[in-house]
Amino acid sequence: MIRMALHVARPVILWAIHFTAIYALISAACAPRALLEPDVARATAALVTLVTGVLMLVWLVIAGRVGGRLNPDEPSRTLAQAAWWTNVIMLIAIVANLWPIAVMGSCTG
Repeated sequence: MIRMALHVARPVILWAIHFTAIYALISAACAPRALLEPDVARATAALVTLVTGVLMLVWLVIAGRVGGRLNPDEPSRTLAQAAWWTNVIMLIAIVANLWPIAVMGSCTG
């Protein structure tokens, strides 16, 4: 049961790490010292999003297979379904995290 709860929690943790990374890239690109060029920040954000998106898709497939193998009467089936839906929602959230940096033309308001 605890293992299934971790399957629910890990997509949220990965999303939080991705969220922090994207906004750190924005802060680095828009800092007064310009630690990164906006193009470098965009490329890095795209790479980070690609890696986390692929990992999330792998977890989504695993969650679907685990849920498919469980009997409908098994108590952990609900957690398996929650893990699948959490993966779907967090995959959408990861793609949405990329939006601010994708439309960033420059760092001026």
